[in-house]
Amino acid sequence: MSKWCLPVLLLFCLGCSPVPELIRQGDGLAAEKKYKDALIAYAEADSHETDTCQGLLRAGDLQLKLGRPGIALKAFEQALEKVPESSAAYVGIARTYLVKKVYSMAIQALDKAAKLAPEDAEPWFTKGMILKDQGKNAEAVVAFENAIRRNTIHTQAHIKRGDIFFSEGELKKAIKAYTLAVASEPNNSEALVQVGRTYLLAKQYKRALRTLQKAVSVNRRNAWAQFYLGEAQYYNKMTDKAVMSYQSALRLDRKLGMAYVRLGQIYESNLMRDRAYDAFQRSVKVDPNCLEGYLNLARVQLDRGQKRDASRTLQKALNVGAECLPCRVLLGRLHLERRKYKAALNVLELVIQKDYQNNEAHFYLGQAYLGLGMIAKATAEYNALALANDEDRANALLQLINDKKSRRR
Repeated sequence: MSKWCLPVLLLFCLGCSPVPELIRQGDGLAAEKKYKDALIAYAEADSHETDTCQGLLRAGDLQLKLGRPGIALKAFEQALEKVPESSAAYVGIARTYLVKKVYSMAIQALDKAAKLAPEDAEPWFTKGMILKDQGKNAEAVVAFENAIRRNTIHTQAHIKRGDIFFSEGELKKAIKAYTLAVASEPNNSEALVQVGRTYLLAKQYKRALRTLQKAVSVNRRNAWAQFYLGEAQYYNKMTDKAVMSYQSALRLDRKLGMAYVRLGQIYESNLMRDRAYDAFQRSVKVDPNCLEGYLNLARVQLDRGQKRDASRTLQKALNVGAECLPCRVLLGRLHLERRKYKAALNVLELVIQKDYQNNEAHFYLGQAYLGLGMIAKATAEYNALALANDEDRANALLQLINDKKSRRR
């Protein structure tokens, strides 16, 4: 006899409703990834319900988790037919429309849920998720704050609010929001990772290290916790430990391209050039959108004289991030080495327009002008470098200008 059957039979014998036990059974099976059996348990629970709809709600949640929004929607709609005043069913419908990106229908469902349960945080939290998905960050923050007012320990509302502040570069606000998430749930590894990541961006490396060490101790199987711990160790000059953390992150998630990038940079700094080259190649192989991987790979290819390979790699980089200025600077350098001075000029002038403080672009642009015989403009680039106190590049460009003038005499 199944381990689940005896308790249910006992409940029948005692004249009690079997629904709570069937729901518990379904939750246990879902946790064990026995999804078909879990759905059977939820359906059995639903068959015993008259004034409630827990089985249908659980089934809808599980179908959403399994990536079946259409089936989930039917379950939530059936729950509403059974219990028309169920705010949870309306929230479920809204979450389904959020997955489908049918925002207007989702908002309508949430407004109904909020009227039915004014003190419930979930309609506001889900509304915040929709607004965030639409890029309406200010309105999303207000929605998350409404959720928090109704449930001060709503961890995910604190985290998502922090994510918005983080994306907008408001690091102090982000840290405060993430810290509130940790206070709500001290062992939430996601919240700890977000706090640590924000400390890293704020260059508070010691704090980042302490926070991310805790994140890993809470959940060693969180790949991002391992990766960001590696970042904290790297910036705290704990290179050997950083390598171990990056490798741990990759064991958990082989598609984490940035971990390969960091390993490549460490190998390169230790003059292990072949291993670095291999790591950069792996970074873009496992993650075709890893911009830093392409950039580092192209740079190494250019240093090795593999100009065709570098050109192909840079094109892939620009396909991923068309506005990547370091990629365009490197492309300008590649054009220079191929003596395509006009092509280099076109690329590098655009970089200077967007970032006048980019000394590397000024340096290569000066060389492009020299290649086209435009000494006055090359001199202007030298002046820009001199004013920026970039003595090494300024002196190198000045030497090239003087050599050009000497050859003209």
